[in-house]
Amino acid sequence: MDGQGAGIAVNLTLETVIQHAHEKDVHTGEAEGTLYKKGDSTYLRYSEVIEGAGSVNNVIKMNHEGIVILRSGSVTMKQKFLIGQTTQGMYDTPYGQLWMETTTHQMNFRWNQQAKKGDLTLNYGLVLQGEDTGRYTIKIKFQEAEA
Repeated sequence: MDGQGAGIAVNLTLETVIQHAHEKDVHTGEAEGTLYKKGDSTYLRYSEVIEGAGSVNNVIKMNHEGIVILRSGSVTMKQKFLIGQTTQGMYDTPYGQLWMETTTHQMNFRWNQQAKKGDLTLNYGLVLQGEDTGRYTIKIKFQEAEA
């Protein structure tokens, strides 16, 4: 990931943990993506298939200000995460548009240039349409794909 190049192909492992009341849901998956740098931001781009919704393209923009997740495809979303702050966004699904509010508790992005691997952790509270849906922890690990 040197400079402004086309980026590097990476393999990702994804884990989302949703804690709501006394219940805990864990969703895991794998994807192939691209990690690249543009200006002072690092981007992670990958596609996934969401059960019941179809294919979704994801772009995660990370810099010193915060993290922005952009989703397009069968669902559309733009959500900004700023540590210790609450931000608003919209989540468009095949079933309609939902207003969302996130309060970011923790975020961490690391990239080890020598080992060609890194990770992203994001922990936040989510309110959808005015209803508290719980606390979410997203963990994405990525490593340069074998040529």
